[in-house]
Amino acid sequence: MAKGNVTGKGGFGENPQNINRNGAPKGSGLNLTSLLKAKLEEVPEGKKEAYKDLFIKTLLHSALIDKDLQSLKLIINYVDGLPRQAIDMNLSDGRELQTKLDKLIDDINDGLPKN
Repeated sequence: MAKGNVTGKGGFGENPQNINRNGAPKGSGLNLTSLLKAKLEEVPEGKKEAYKDLFIKTLLHSALIDKDLQSLKLIINYVDGLPRQAIDMNLSDGRELQTKLDKLIDDINDGLPKN
């Protein structure tokens, strides 16, 4: 299965004038995160605090007053980060891993359509 430009023609190598060397301007992309951040800065009608402050108060109330376990976990994970999980990478015999990888590749290739 071919990927990308199989002809080898075109691209920035042959069209350097198309390269945007400065990249896209900061904040030029309207995505959900940027829209939500902007909305959190607003103060709702009839309130004295921004949405972000109300959000934090609500989350803290849920965690500490209502004793909601999910809210507590969320706060801990954002403040301290998730605990690291150690993975043992010691192999007694490298051939065992190679055999498993070869079998996995064969299984994947067997599932692909033949050209």
